[in-house]
Amino acid sequence: MNRHLRTIVTFLMLIAGIVIVIIILMLFVKERKKAHAIETEIKTLERERQRLEQEYDNQLDKITYLQSEHFYEKEAKKLNYKKSGEHVVIVRRSNEQNNSQDSVISNGVSEEEQLNRHHYLIWLNYFFK
Repeated sequence: MNRHLRTIVTFLMLIAGIVIVIIILMLFVKERKKAHAIETEIKTLERERQRLEQEYDNQLDKITYLQSEHFYEKEAKKLNYKKSGEHVVIVRRSNEQNNSQDSVISNGVSEEEQLNRHHYLIWLNYFFK
C-alpha cells in the first residue's frame, strides 16, 4: 500500500504540475495579447505624433512666410502701393490695342479710376467682390 500511495501521490503531483504549467501558459498568452495591443497603440500614437509634427512645421513655414518682407511687398503691390524710392511706370497701349481691348475694366472700374481710388474702397472691393 505504501507503494500504491506513493504512485497516487506522484500521479497527483504530475497532474498538479501540468495544471500549474497550463495556468502559467494561459497567463503568459494573456499578457502577450495585452503587450501586443499596447505596442500597436504606441505605433499608432507615434504615427500621429509624426503627422502632427509635420503639420506644425508646415504651419511654422506658413507663418514665417506671412511675416516675411516678400509677402508684405506682394500684398502691397496688389493694393497699388509702392516702396519708398520705387518709381512707378505706367505703360500706355497703342491705339490698336485700345480699340481691341476698349476700356479694359477691372471689377467694374477702369484702370485710371482704380489708381485714383481711396484705400478703404480698395479694401471693400477686395473683401466683398
